[in-house]
Amino acid sequence: MKKFLFSLSAIIVFSNTMLAQNLNDVLRYSLLEVGGTARSVGVGGAIGALGADFSVLSTNPAGAAAFRRSEFTFTPTFERATADGLLAGDGNFLREDSKSNFNLNNIGIIFSGRPLDSKWRTAVFGIGINRMANFHQNIFYEGSTFGSITDRWWELAGTLPEGQLDQFEAAPALAAEALYDYDPQLGYLTDFLDADEQPGSFLVDKSQRIERKGSINELAFTYAGNYDEKLMIGATLGVPILKYEETKTYIETDESDRVPFFESLEFKESLKTTGGGINLKLGMIYRLSQMVRFGLAIHTPTSFGLEDNFSTSTKYEFDLGQGGETREGNSPESNFEYRIRTPWRLIGSGGVIINKKGFLSAEFEFVDYTSSRFNFNSTDNQGDLDYEQELNDQIANELGSTVNMRLGGEYALDQFRLRAGFTLTPSPYETGGDTNTTFSVGAGYRGQEFFIDLAYKRLSNQSNYKPYLLSTGLQNLEQSVSIDEQRDRFMVTLGFKL
Repeated sequence: MKKFLFSLSAIIVFSNTMLAQNLNDVLRYSLLEVGGTARSVGVGGAIGALGADFSVLSTNPAGAAAFRRSEFTFTPTFERATADGLLAGDGNFLREDSKSNFNLNNIGIIFSGRPLDSKWRTAVFGIGINRMANFHQNIFYEGSTFGSITDRWWELAGTLPEGQLDQFEAAPALAAEALYDYDPQLGYLTDFLDADEQPGSFLVDKSQRIERKGSINELAFTYAGNYDEKLMIGATLGVPILKYEETKTYIETDESDRVPFFESLEFKESLKTTGGGINLKLGMIYRLSQMVRFGLAIHTPTSFGLEDNFSTSTKYEFDLGQGGETREGNSPESNFEYRIRTPWRLIGSGGVIINKKGFLSAEFEFVDYTSSRFNFNSTDNQGDLDYEQELNDQIANELGSTVNMRLGGEYALDQFRLRAGFTLTPSPYETGGDTNTTFSVGAGYRGQEFFIDLAYKRLSNQSNYKPYLLSTGLQNLEQSVSIDEQRDRFMVTLGFKL
């Protein structure tokens, strides 16, 4: 007899983990890259203690005080993201997918002047946009494993009558007849249950394509000053603009006729998140000598106001011996407004200028991910508020703090520049995980009225992904996908002295 694994309250929470906001959201909008200009990317983003580059408006705004002249910059960028997906299981193979996009990684203008007070050498105002995150990515995997996504729908449905099923998974599955023959005591049936009405007996061919796009572009307003060539201070009011879209298409097939009656299914999830936020960045640079400089910056959390639009659809094909039949079920479109608070950041940096022939620099960024928070105060639904508390407890228990390291250098040969950089970004999880690494190189030409910088950057990242979750009793039937990602970025910054 079918065993009912959850109480009603547990099912509601379990459903939320797939359909509503989750831990991945706060991480996605907190794991930022140092972008902006090709010069900054060429030295691995380690330019906070040196300044005179537009990217510092979003890292250490005190560096803006190093500008002696006004200038305008913009940075066309080409990026290609490649992902190798491997579904865990005997006989499955890597599958590669990729996505390319063009974007404007930076555009902005700096106004530099000299105050009347002789001790203040410069007063600088800057305004423009730096790209802080790029979400463009395609992932694909396929293979054969035991278990089916219908196992999840079967658990979610339990013995609930049709009118009480969740509207995003179990209800569309019932409409598509992936769930059928309801009994108030025994619950529902699926084509994937064995003679004892238990899942997991069939080897199932499955695949999924994940398509993502979007970005976080920060509009920065910066004011900075240089006091007596010793101390530079600055502040940036940041207004990040966020857009994220994700489409997941999950497919199961049975071309080998292992599962009676079943032919194929398709489950599609569509998510669009839009919104904006606000933050404040404060920075200082102390010039110990002509050669040595130290920097310090603090970033307040970004308070994002976001809106999610989410929907699902299910298509199910079966054959009862009279030819194939197809049924479909669709969810309503969910619109939900909420807030996210990202972590505090503290950045220490140092730079050494070597006989006017270049520099070496380093930055260490402390990020406490446990300070992130969800806020659902726009709703008075007690279930949503309980889920908010559950998410914030999960952040406190599962996330930790990290120190990101950025190293870089530049070599000057007359008007030409050569650059290289390296970045280490540890896993934000308390239990540890893979460390992301980034390598970058760059070159540039600096003229009296015009400059051009080129940069290439490669980011490597490894992660694990589960297309659906099951209860503790059936976790052995969850699917696990390892994803090996590389991002290649090519940038050109064009700048004009004003």
